[in-house]
Amino acid sequence: MASVDLRSQSAVALKTAPTNGDVTYTAPAPRRKWGHARLLAIPLGVVAATAGIGGWVIDHWGVVETDDAQLQGTLTPISSRVPGNITMVAVKDNQTVRLGQLLFTLDDRNDRAALFKAEADLAQAQRQAAAMADQAGVTAGTAAASGNLAIADQQSARAQLELSRVALSRLEFLLRQGGVSKQDVDQARATYRQAEAQATRSLATRQQAQASITQVGADRLKAEAAAAQVRQSAVSVAAARLQLSYDRIVSPQAGRIGSKQAEPGMHVVPSQPVMTLVGSRPWVEANFKETQLNALQTGQPVEVRLDAFPGKVFHGHIQSIAPASGARFALLPPDNATGNFTKVVQRVTARIALDPLPTSGSDGRIGQALVPGLSATVRVRQP
Repeated sequence: MASVDLRSQSAVALKTAPTNGDVTYTAPAPRRKWGHARLLAIPLGVVAATAGIGGWVIDHWGVVETDDAQLQGTLTPISSRVPGNITMVAVKDNQTVRLGQLLFTLDDRNDRAALFKAEADLAQAQRQAAAMADQAGVTAGTAAASGNLAIADQQSARAQLELSRVALSRLEFLLRQGGVSKQDVDQARATYRQAEAQATRSLATRQQAQASITQVGADRLKAEAAAAQVRQSAVSVAAARLQLSYDRIVSPQAGRIGSKQAEPGMHVVPSQPVMTLVGSRPWVEANFKETQLNALQTGQPVEVRLDAFPGKVFHGHIQSIAPASGARFALLPPDNATGNFTKVVQRVTARIALDPLPTSGSDGRIGQALVPGLSATVRVRQP
């Protein structure tokens, strides 16, 4: 209070000071009192700082985070299964394609000619098989009829032979009794010999019929071989059609075309990549420290932030965790048993599946811009 009184007295003295000649002394304006404002600002600042620190602690408590993460996707090299010259390219760089969409074609004249030849061979084999089957049927029918006729002839010849033998015996008995002439006996003996010859002929006919039955079996085998040839020719046609289909290269999945090198007239060989198909379902691979693995579980929800979209939060879940650290999958894994040992924190990859985004609006445009290779930050809250 003393200091305040002194300042007041000084102000009054300045106001009442006499003038010296032409010089006029003006009293300064009174100072504003900031003491209460300072006293109020200090506790408010402490409260704000406490709230900020508390919010940061709440937001980061029980959370594991890594910025060693990238957006990944399937990159499928597109190549031809057969050699040939490209005749037409149906896609452009960065074009979106659907499953089964035509990408490019090869010169198919040789393969188409091979298909025509295979179809002609199939038609010829079918005609031959039909002819063999008909021949086998005719042979079987003829053999059956010949066999029945031979059996009937043999039975008739045996009956005629028996009848002639009985008649000859009777006439020979009557000749000894004098009841018939010798001419009648000679005629009966001739008839008996004719019956014997007929019986022998019928036996030969029966054997010929049996040989015809054997021929039926051979014809059936030929018909079966012709049918097998038909099936073989059908397989050749299917193989020729498959070979022809290789001249049309289609998309194995939905995605976008990148790194296109295919041009009309270009000669390609099998397994030579001419473009790359980037899949339409990206995922995130986050490399967590080994000290953070205790907080990770399969199916656990995560938050993903991409550097390409500041302020946008993507949601997903942990789909799987790698069975070994990244160093174990390196081309030259480290061997700590040799040389000097330096302990390095290992990292284990977690695969994160992103939740589907809407296909329309701003989220739809963002979904089209999610390409493999984007840097990401992943946050996982412990359950």
